Amino acid sequence: MKKHVIGLYLRLSDEDDREFQESNSITSQREILTNYVRNHKEFADYRAVEFCDDGYSGTNFARPGVQKMLEQVKAGVISVIMVKDFSRFGRNYIEVGNYLEQVFPFLGIRFISVNDEFDSGVADFSGEFFDVAFKNLVHDLYSKDLSEKIISVRQMKARQGKFITPYAPYGYLKSSEQSLIPDAEAAPVVRRIFHMALEGIPKAHIANALNREGVPAPLMLRRQRGEHFPCKTVSEKSVWRTASIFSILKDQRYVGDTVYGKVKPTAVGSGKDRNVPREQWIIVPDTHEAIISREVFERVNMGIQKRGTYHREEMAPLRDKVRCAGCNRIISRVKRVRSKGTKGATYRCGIQNMTKEFGCCPQTLEESEIENVILAMLQKMAAVVADREIVEMSRCSSASKTAETERLLIKYETEVNRLTSQRLEKYEAYKDELLSREDFIKEKMALDEQINTLLSEIEKCRQKVYDVKHTDVEEPDAVLRLGQFAPFDSLTREMVETFVEQVYICQDGSLRIEWKFKDFSKIF
Repeated sequence: MKKHVIGLYLRLSDEDDREFQESNSITSQREILTNYVRNHKEFADYRAVEFCDDGYSGTNFARPGVQKMLEQVKAGVISVIMVKDFSRFGRNYIEVGNYLEQVFPFLGIRFISVNDEFDSGVADFSGEFFDVAFKNLVHDLYSKDLSEKIISVRQMKARQGKFITPYAPYGYLKSSEQSLIPDAEAAPVVRRIFHMALEGIPKAHIANALNREGVPAPLMLRRQRGEHFPCKTVSEKSVWRTASIFSILKDQRYVGDTVYGKVKPTAVGSGKDRNVPREQWIIVPDTHEAIISREVFERVNMGIQKRGTYHREEMAPLRDKVRCAGCNRIISRVKRVRSKGTKGATYRCGIQNMTKEFGCCPQTLEESEIENVILAMLQKMAAVVADREIVEMSRCSSASKTAETERLLIKYETEVNRLTSQRLEKYEAYKDELLSREDFIKEKMALDEQINTLLSEIEKCRQKVYDVKHTDVEEPDAVLRLGQFAPFDSLTREMVETFVEQVYICQDGSLRIEWKFKDFSKIF
């Protein structure tokens, strides 16, 4: 016999600073939930599985713990979800309300919020959901207000010289007194990097030397120590790169200063940050033990400014479009003056200077060579699609697909509106005591099931329309635009944005071009 599973969800973030709410600790939440399960005999045969997000905001659902739990819900593994209160599940009242009123009832999930005394298995439809919506709205507003308070407290601590960010910079460890202490393993590496830079050794050569000697890069060192450090990488192994050397050389914290507020979230709960002007940073000198002397730091950074001889052009045709096929990283465009005084630009993967592991191309490719290859291919395409019959067939096929899907979309949306009105009529009949509670629940569930099925179909239709407009329709549109840009005498940024998805430089120096034409059979 299959054993029922109850999901215990715990969450703690910076919104729940212990100075404000000690009761929100993970330990406290776990104790409340386990006691609730233990004291309710109906859960005696349930197997409890814990899902935890420690250090994640509740203002959105982009959390690994909650996503893993929802995956098991959709797979039919979990039948009950239990939280300490609504704010643990989420602080966005619209999303929480959608889960409580639509998603969980549709999936047959029982939701229990212990401190709110809410149990969807025994909820009274006459008013309890309105209480839930109001509480979630309060949590949402509270989250925004609390976030501002937390920011103020952090800024106050930063001005006192305390280190309050989650992770210490490479070369340091966090102390219990909210300060930094040198890391015995990494601090000597930082000193070596600065002294090599002081001797005029290029950053790429410094990175290459560290990789040859097997010195763990900052991210690899954290992984080896088992630290939880959220960072997206294009490969499992992290190596020393020019960018990581440059980041260390520019970090003022190595001279013993506290530096805080270099970035800030674009909005409360947002995972995206924006840069803050340097004049708005909080900088407090001499707050912890320095790894590098101030004199060395200033001399190195003066040298970096003087060596800035390479320039990059903002809207160059291939900017951010060229990648290394080996390491998959974007290759920067380097503009410089050639020996005869003529201007030019090149592309060369810098990772191959640091490690040969990924099979990166060791060659330097002229920008003009890459542009000529793309232009030659576009000229061939333009010659083939000059036959208007091919273009018209593609256009008609896409238009037919879109029209058919949009007709279905209107049909489904009309039916949803009709069923929603019918559900409202049933509710009004129940409120007027013309329909029993049992009959109302039964008919509401039947209507909800039909509505959710239609909503699923509507989502599929919308995705089809989107796909047609952005793939199938986009392809013939791009085909049509070939004639607009012909005869392709020189490559422009608009051409690249219209036709080219990505350009890869392979190990042997050859090019692999990914076009925005998804199906070449429509062209050749």
